[in-house]
Amino acid sequence: MPELIEWPCDVPGCQNFVCEQGAICYMCFEVRCDEHDKSPLHACREPQTNAERQQRKNNTKKRYLGILLSKVEEYKHEIIKDAERHGLGQCELVLPTDTEEFFESSRASGFNIHFPLNWQDGTKWLLRVRQDLGHRLPRQVRELSIRSEVTTLSILQDNGIPVPAAWLPAYIGTDEEDPHSEPPFDYFFYEFLEGKTWTIPKHPWYAMDLPQDTLSHFIEGYAKHQIQMSLIQLPVKQIGCLQPSKLTETVEAGPIIARGTFQNSKPPYLLGPFSTQRDRYLAHIDATLRYIILGAVSRYDCLDAYLWHLELRELVSHSDVLAQPIEEVHIKHDDEKGDHLMWDEEGNIVGILDWEWAYTTTKGEAFAAPYIFYEDIDYITADNIMTKEEQLLIDCYERHSRPDLADCVRGGRLYQRLRHIGQYADHNWKRGFREPFGPNPAPNFHPPKYDVDWRVYMMKRYTDDVGLADIMQRSRCTIEKSEEEARKWHQEKE
Repeated sequence: MPELIEWPCDVPGCQNFVCEQGAICYMCFEVRCDEHDKSPLHACREPQTNAERQQRKNNTKKRYLGILLSKVEEYKHEIIKDAERHGLGQCELVLPTDTEEFFESSRASGFNIHFPLNWQDGTKWLLRVRQDLGHRLPRQVRELSIRSEVTTLSILQDNGIPVPAAWLPAYIGTDEEDPHSEPPFDYFFYEFLEGKTWTIPKHPWYAMDLPQDTLSHFIEGYAKHQIQMSLIQLPVKQIGCLQPSKLTETVEAGPIIARGTFQNSKPPYLLGPFSTQRDRYLAHIDATLRYIILGAVSRYDCLDAYLWHLELRELVSHSDVLAQPIEEVHIKHDDEKGDHLMWDEEGNIVGILDWEWAYTTTKGEAFAAPYIFYEDIDYITADNIMTKEEQLLIDCYERHSRPDLADCVRGGRLYQRLRHIGQYADHNWKRGFREPFGPNPAPNFHPPKYDVDWRVYMMKRYTDDVGLADIMQRSRCTIEKSEEEARKWHQEKE
């Protein structure tokens, strides 16, 4: 689960909370605080071979799916009744009888599980059930998430985008706080679309591994889809996830429903909406700084991660581009791995899936190329030159008389680099993040070339930052110690 919130430790009697990436153990699906996250208190921490570790993980996933199937079976009658209130007649909810086969199928992967819902007239729906790994999100977050996905799909379908129609379940939208008014899992109804998805071969260090003609066809299809998306006019001018308006019969931008550090660990969990990109990115950076102080992210390189986010904050604060008032927004898909596109036998896109975290944003960000077009070893080592894939996308837009979208690709590095907020990695060269902000990104900001010097420079620059003082104490680091390390490093380098 991607939500970075506080979870209570699952050990009976323990009052501790856990807030970190991987708080829910991926092998046993239990939450363990630091006190109980060690052998023999936590069996998953005992020495194991890779095969044993994978077997434990598989057994846990099968057990979880079995429990979830039992819950869906228990509520089968209520789910069918809920679906039939939409007036299409009678339907049948088809549940798997073989848990082992279901576990091996693609329907059990990802963040959602799908079960066929067949109508007497031949219409096919899917029951889209959220996977919660036995730890259900707070109601506020999960309901807003489902509302946003259904609302987004409705807007897209109304504008001719080939997405599945979607319907809210009856339990969402009530004002009741009675836990018996909802099932013990989250779902909504989803139209079944014919077509196949491509699993795009992509290593983080290399470009997409596709034959040239296949790559060109994929990018052409993607470009045509994005051109369709650019024509949608929305009645909002803020960055956020779409929600039904409480005041009108249209939609509004609500809080960002995100993954990672773009949220709070405690209520209120969600941030936004935002009226400028600068406000949006500063909120994300500030939330990340809080998570680093909590030890929820970057636990083993917290000092550099904190300093790096302070640098990003300074760059964003002085960006005229990000401070511009928003005149129009567009819907951005937030999980563009390539397998979100469905294709027919003739190679045409017939569906676009997985809009769970979609949000409205500025044109420049919405039509910057997705990471599968630019992420490679050159990007990691600070190269901001357009990749072959991005150039092919630019050529497609130019050929279809959309130079404005081509310009969005050319200027997309700023948003692509800021996508890494909350994901500090020392192998990503810092120069690559500064360049998209322009030649003078911030006044009197002249960071040294090497990280050992940069660390000293940033600590001196932010000596009054309370959070940094806490991080330095935790890391047993001082400016003097870092200066000595820098001197030794340069001596060895010479």
